[in-house]
Amino acid sequence: MEKKSQVTRDRIILEIVRGLLLSEVVFQEIFKKYKEGRLRFSDIGVWVDDKGKSPLYNLKEQCHSFFRYKGKKPIHKNEWLLDLVIGSIFHEAMKLRENIYQMEVYRPRYLQYKLKAGKSAYEKDYLQQFERIILKTKQGVAEGMEETRSLFHDAMAQLIDLFKKDAKNTFLVRFLLENLTLLQKVYGSKKAKEIFDLMFKKGFLDAYQVAGQSYLQSEHYDLSSNYFLKALKMDPHNHGLRFLLNFSLGMNEYYRNAYSKSLSYFAKLTPLKLNRKLKKEYLRKVEEVCNKIFSELKEEKGLKGARKAGSLVDRIRKCYDGFRRSS
Repeated sequence: MEKKSQVTRDRIILEIVRGLLLSEVVFQEIFKKYKEGRLRFSDIGVWVDDKGKSPLYNLKEQCHSFFRYKGKKPIHKNEWLLDLVIGSIFHEAMKLRENIYQMEVYRPRYLQYKLKAGKSAYEKDYLQQFERIILKTKQGVAEGMEETRSLFHDAMAQLIDLFKKDAKNTFLVRFLLENLTLLQKVYGSKKAKEIFDLMFKKGFLDAYQVAGQSYLQSEHYDLSSNYFLKALKMDPHNHGLRFLLNFSLGMNEYYRNAYSKSLSYFAKLTPLKLNRKLKKEYLRKVEEVCNKIFSELKEEKGLKGARKAGSLVDRIRKCYDGFRRSS
């Protein structure tokens, strides 16, 4: 039950991180258009609303639900602070939305009215009030942009601390590796690389191994082999990585019914020297698969392939005998 709770927590943290990073990228574009004088209400209207139809609203609600209503579990400082900053970003963005709407819709109407206004006392009073409203709205847009920008800046700094703290969150690690372009948009290329150095002692090498192991455990062998290959390129003499790479490739080919390729990869496993317990765990799985290949090929009269599978099973069993003699 505790493990299931941790998995749920890790997935929610990932979704919050994803939502915050994507919101920051959208705001970067909004801020750019504002500085260039081409910002329109439509640019911000789909980004934030209070009706549950915008990414920023959903992010705010997700944070409140997860961080504020945890029952008896204590809420850590970094959690309530993240909830607070995301809530603040949402409310600043809502004020921005309203002010931009006024500037786009009501300001042109005011300017039209100004040209046609009469000389009565109430018309002059209206003009003065409208002037104040428009000026206040214009200032509100400028201040809101800077406040929102500052909040996002602080939130992105806080995310880095969260990344360091959540380095064991495999969903998060996989997401960050698979979305390097998004990280670079938010932090820049140099800082994006530094994030992995802060999370892991060996940076990308450790991250690739974490992702590879995670995909291996969930039996996504094509993805695990991809990350083990990346890691092996950085550490080519690592027998453990080579073992896990060949195991993943072999299993992937097995599920693609490419038995000959599968057996070729599996044949590379027994000579490699590495942790005995780890090796035995995976070789048991390989033995099981090779027996299935042997049976299927024998039925289909693929005798050459069947002999190869049977021979590999014998070699694996000799490995077990070796484990027993040396223990």
